[in-house]
Amino acid sequence: MSEELKNKRLHLGKSIEEIAEITKIKKSYLIAIEEGKFDELPIEVYTRSYIKIYSELLGVDPKQILREYENHLTAKKFKPEIIELPKIEKKEEKHFLPKPKQKWINAGLIIALVITLLLLILKTWYKDDIPPPPPVNIEMKKEQTPKAAENLQQTEETKTTDKKEEQNLIIEASDKVWIRITIDEKEKREFLLNPGQKIELKASRFFHIHIGNAGGVKVFFNGKDLGSLGEKGQVVYLRLPEDKN
Repeated sequence: MSEELKNKRLHLGKSIEEIAEITKIKKSYLIAIEEGKFDELPIEVYTRSYIKIYSELLGVDPKQILREYENHLTAKKFKPEIIELPKIEKKEEKHFLPKPKQKWINAGLIIALVITLLLLILKTWYKDDIPPPPPVNIEMKKEQTPKAAENLQQTEETKTTDKKEEQNLIIEASDKVWIRITIDEKEKREFLLNPGQKIELKASRFFHIHIGNAGGVKVFFNGKDLGSLGEKGQVVYLRLPEDKN
């Protein structure tokens, strides 16, 4: 049944790259779903969501593919694990140096130790000859104090500005829904919410939101209810705040 997705995609004239861009699912995961290589997919919760999103995008019923995935998981649970016994390494025989060579090595170590001690003594004498550093100019410090205070004030103003620009996002689920959120183009997070659950996130600039069931959530941005986002099962993408350009 996984091959049906590939056939339908080719029939629609879509490439894997286009599907990955639309669904925001990794290209390698889409290929693994098409080829039925379920071991190359992430944890079960995400894999089920990916199969459903990909199937619904192409207009294919996901039930058969999900059933194929569940059979794979069941077979994997009952598959006996092969335990490899640790390899026993042979201890290498120690070859000691002949006594004459050992004496030369000991002599060399003693000579190196004596040279190191001499260098430390010479270094100590050299430090005693170095004159002390000049006294600190107190007047220069006084002149720099207002500038340091000005820099500190600018830093505090920057912090205050950053706090004012903080964005607040609350999402409440009324149905089972999968969500992916990118915060400030840095942090990416994924959620699978059940009815009654909610999440609250903060960002300095904006959010990119990918919702797999638009009719199953309520979105509040900076305290404002965004209202209906779409029908049940509909996939939507949001950028909050919206790009004015």
